[in-house]
Amino acid sequence: MRAGVREQARSPIRGGPEMDISYHETQDRLTSRIRAHKLFGNFDITDWIDDFLGRRPRVNILDLGCGDGNHIDLYLRHAGKTGTVTGADRDAALIARARDRYSDAENLSLHVGSMDEELPFEDGSFDLCMVTFAVYNAKNAEFTLREMHRVLGENGELVMIGPTANNVAELYEFNEKVTGRKADDKTLRRSERIVNEFLPLALGIFGGVQAEVINSVLTFPNRDEFLRYFCSTLLYEEIAEREGLSLDDLKAYCPPSGTMPVSKEMVAVVATKSA
Repeated sequence: MRAGVREQARSPIRGGPEMDISYHETQDRLTSRIRAHKLFGNFDITDWIDDFLGRRPRVNILDLGCGDGNHIDLYLRHAGKTGTVTGADRDAALIARARDRYSDAENLSLHVGSMDEELPFEDGSFDLCMVTFAVYNAKNAEFTLREMHRVLGENGELVMIGPTANNVAELYEFNEKVTGRKADDKTLRRSERIVNEFLPLALGIFGGVQAEVINSVLTFPNRDEFLRYFCSTLLYEEIAEREGLSLDDLKAYCPPSGTMPVSKEMVAVVATKSA
């Protein structure tokens, strides 16, 4: 592990283990954030995933928390015609959309299933499990990790990608300026969860764990695009939206012109199931 990740992993978990911080993402807001990353980011996480997939042959890939299949085309390409790709998400509507998107993929199977429950797969079914911007929404980190460990075969890899505690610091500053309130413990713990909770647990469950910090930045060309992104975040949903702040209220706190950058620090944790 890199030193910065190790240091974060030692810090206390906010809110205590009894706090339920599971969360059901809404697709329209997720789609809005994906759009912003593609239009305004200097780095696309898809490139990192593509490079990782190419490091070794991939036969049976599980995309857990697949949504409507944002990365499934990439997994299908790396699995090839002789491999399989399996997607699972707890939202039946998203699975239906994924089925429509990939109706011609003969080696793709899609399932409605939650990472908070036993996965509907046999032991050792996959050589790779990808959980991209989803695992931090799980109700019980250890249960979810053990289920992913169970469905992986010998030397199978689990990849968890999500934010670090330094992610979108500018949005936290903006939120506090607008509302006068700091983010609550649930929001902060969710942003730190992969490093502070999942990574230490993975060290005990899997044979080997590596972590890589990935830095990028979103540069919004104007305040309208910045606010469109801000209003698609959980931070906005749990504070400013609940307080009934309008778009005009938010605009008053933005510069009228000029670019507005937002730092995006992510971490990719790769855990390998030992023989």
